[in-house]
Amino acid sequence: MTKTIAHRHVSHRNGADSSLRTLLTQAKSTISDVSSQASENAQAIRDRISSTLTAAQKRAKAVAKAARNQASRADDAIRAKPYHAMAIAGGIGLVAGLLIARRRAAR
Repeated sequence: MTKTIAHRHVSHRNGADSSLRTLLTQAKSTISDVSSQASENAQAIRDRISSTLTAAQKRAKAVAKAARNQASRADDAIRAKPYHAMAIAGGIGLVAGLLIARRRAAR
């Protein structure tokens, strides 16, 4: 009778070990699958960020080029008619000064 109980115990333990091994194998497989999916998702996110960054860089270059063109045009206009440019700048300064003085007087 003692042999039968011991035999059942060993048999039960072997079954538990087998179940545990199966569970560990399944867990490893699941972790591998999740890791693979996370890796794919991370790569997709990296690709989106990269394309967005590339588009932003192109846009920044276009804006910088447009700003340089406008600055060049303004410089050409000022050099062509310096007295007109001084009169316009003086007029803007006068208007700004009057508005500031009026605002301070209202306090």
